[in-house]
Amino acid sequence: MICIKGARMVITLVLLFLCQFVKADTQHHFYFSPVCIEAQKHIAALRLNKAQQLLSAEKKLHPDNVAIPFLENYIDYYRIVTSQDYSELKKIEQAKDARLKAVRKISTSSPYYLYTQSEMHLQWGFIKSFNQEYVGAMLEFRNAYQLAKENFEKYPDFKPSMKTVGMFRTLLGTIPNNYKWVLGVTGLSGDFDGGMQLLQRYFRGDSHQEFILDKQSTEFYYTLFMLNFGDKQKAWAFCNEHTTDYSTNLLSVYLRAYTASKSGKNDEAIHVLQHRPKSSDYEPFYALDYYLGMFKLNRLDDDAEQSLKRFVSFYKGKLYMKDAYRRISWCYLLKNDLDKYKIYRELSKRYGSTNSEEDKNIMRETELGITHDLIILKSRLLFDGGYYQLAEENIKQRNPDQLKTDYQKQEYHYRYARILHEQNKYNKAIDYYTYVVKNAPVNTTYYFAPYACLYMGYIYQKMGFGQIAKSHFTKVDLYTKAEYHESIKVKSNRELQKLK
Repeated sequence: MICIKGARMVITLVLLFLCQFVKADTQHHFYFSPVCIEAQKHIAALRLNKAQQLLSAEKKLHPDNVAIPFLENYIDYYRIVTSQDYSELKKIEQAKDARLKAVRKISTSSPYYLYTQSEMHLQWGFIKSFNQEYVGAMLEFRNAYQLAKENFEKYPDFKPSMKTVGMFRTLLGTIPNNYKWVLGVTGLSGDFDGGMQLLQRYFRGDSHQEFILDKQSTEFYYTLFMLNFGDKQKAWAFCNEHTTDYSTNLLSVYLRAYTASKSGKNDEAIHVLQHRPKSSDYEPFYALDYYLGMFKLNRLDDDAEQSLKRFVSFYKGKLYMKDAYRRISWCYLLKNDLDKYKIYRELSKRYGSTNSEEDKNIMRETELGITHDLIILKSRLLFDGGYYQLAEENIKQRNPDQLKTDYQKQEYHYRYARILHEQNKYNKAIDYYTYVVKNAPVNTTYYFAPYACLYMGYIYQKMGFGQIAKSHFTKVDLYTKAEYHESIKVKSNRELQKLK
């Protein structure tokens, strides 16, 4: 009898002991519950308030599910990057530390342990870079990459880490050679082709249904890399397939409209933006007004300034602000309203940041008092919208001998070359590009000559004249004082690597 009682006591103690361990192991778990999956759908569409309501209710029922603070970080991330309102950044940053602490309580044997930390650091890297906290952003990106890389090495088939490593390798593979020492110092490495292969691999086979936000991020990365460093039409084909939900998803609206415009489908971009969801369920993504105004101006619509004015009236950030005011000034210049043109041109100097190459270019234009020839400006806008035939018909109206400034003469030949180039009229395009290069000093501050070298390199490369193409790509490096020199050099270096 004593033995039976003793045995029962031992069994009871063992079970209690095991239960404590089970409780400790599951005390903080990562699980995309049905509610979390539904919240992801709302986050992906920028219905952030609805997503937060679902997560707040779920947190009361399952306070130990750390998928909830992970998704809440997504909400803060998208809210900041779409609004560019940093007034409550310190308050939100305090939540970041608590959320990182929470996800670190996931079992270290789970692929979500390193993944969640990596994604949160990545999101904060983007937030800090947009807020011009570049040192802090670099540290966040470094942490994100190292955590993702470690997780990918442990779990090579875990797609979320495959995506992050692929994105970083692709992005870092575009760094100019003279900046690659930074990668060595930070312990990072780039491989554009290898990174793109990882992103492509992500889309092979089926993804888990809970990877809604992760898959959306991968679609963004892949499309934008293809658009800027690959084939624009392939980028559009991919984007077209993956953004069919644009009537109910604001992030799909952004990616689809932006990619369409850059791929010569400006009318499609305008259509998407005009038919985007506008109910109070969605975030007020004012940058979409900026793009709608820009794309309508590219089509020379009379009401293009309306969307741009709405943007500058409600937007609280600094990104795009200078360009928005500049484009409003162009709207009035095209209407021959010189008083309003001067007013908005002056406002472009006062508002917005001066950190991006584009913003610096706008400041130089206004400070130097560069005047735009109306015919050339119209051709530029039509070209940007992909209306190449109309742009050519328009620019033919300008006699270059009547142009008064060196800037206008350079721009005329450059714009004409670009219009011909996009219509595959290569021989004539080369003649106009050559004029630009021959008549621009090496210390030019205008971007026309280095871009002319880059584009001539593209043409000769396509025609099979590798050595001639190489010589043009190499010339880009000569124009160190030109606007956009570094970004042009990234593209030329990439082509030179292909020709080795």
